Amino acid sequence: MASLLRPWLAVVVLSAGASGCATLGGARDKDLVSLRYGWPEQASMRVLHTVDVRTDWSGRQKAQRRFTMLLGPVDAEGQRRLVIRDVEIIEAPFPAFVEPLATAIIDAQGDFQGIDPLEDSRSQAFLDALPLSPRKKAQVTAGLTAGLERDARDKWNQWVGSWHGARLKPGKLEVIEMTMDVGSGRKSTQAVPAEERQRLDMGVPCSDADPEPRCARLHVVREPVGQTDDTPGRFARVELELVTDPTTLLPHSSRILRMDRVDWNAPDGEPDFHESVHVEQHTFIHGADTMAGPMARVLPRQPSPTLEK
Repeated sequence: MASLLRPWLAVVVLSAGASGCATLGGARDKDLVSLRYGWPEQASMRVLHTVDVRTDWSGRQKAQRRFTMLLGPVDAEGQRRLVIRDVEIIEAPFPAFVEPLATAIIDAQGDFQGIDPLEDSRSQAFLDALPLSPRKKAQVTAGLTAGLERDARDKWNQWVGSWHGARLKPGKLEVIEMTMDVGSGRKSTQAVPAEERQRLDMGVPCSDADPEPRCARLHVVREPVGQTDDTPGRFARVELELVTDPTTLLPHSSRILRMDRVDWNAPDGEPDFHESVHVEQHTFIHGADTMAGPMARVLPRQPSPTLEK
């Protein structure tokens, strides 16, 4: 599943850098809100992670798990470990959903630095259980390590790394020109001109269980120029909605949607379009007293109307 969702990272990373330039040119400093990284020592939260995939060729599949996420104290090198533990698999039709989750390394500025070696984590137990030759196991280990690091980096940048230090004007829609990949076949893509629309809203409820309006919502959409999901032909749309504490960038919920319409036929044949929609949601419950119980009160956001088309 991670490979289907990774293209969003490029959107987020480019957005954070581009938004500062676009916003500063059209707003006074006093109108801007600065997003700052400030996770407390020993930050702890319970996470509900849901992936919902719908395609017109295989129907709908949904995966769901819970885990505890801990950001440990600063070590001698000024870094902290983001540890995943107490993983509970609820639904897992995707093989990648039961793979181990890496321990990420975060520096003092809130930037991702890498992951701990697999031999120092529970991931090694996963590898040791595989009935493989030493050579094949080494290949699998290298591939798994690279995939786990990409996934850990993508998640952290989606929640924190791409946003800390950004200065945005609340309520203002920013439109940024860029490119995005659109499927040109079953396994091929093409970079096309696109625009990204960003908006920051302040004073929104953090969650159903924490309705105090002290959070911020970042909403970012990327689409090819001049196209929408109602436009005939090939299409792609990527959307991020992040609800976070603007003073610390502690996330409360994160939702990524990617829609693709791809022509499976040969270039000289009749078009054979197929659609897929991938939605990934993380809901965060903060504090040691949230290990059980309150999770049931904070449900993933309902799918957007796009999913019902």
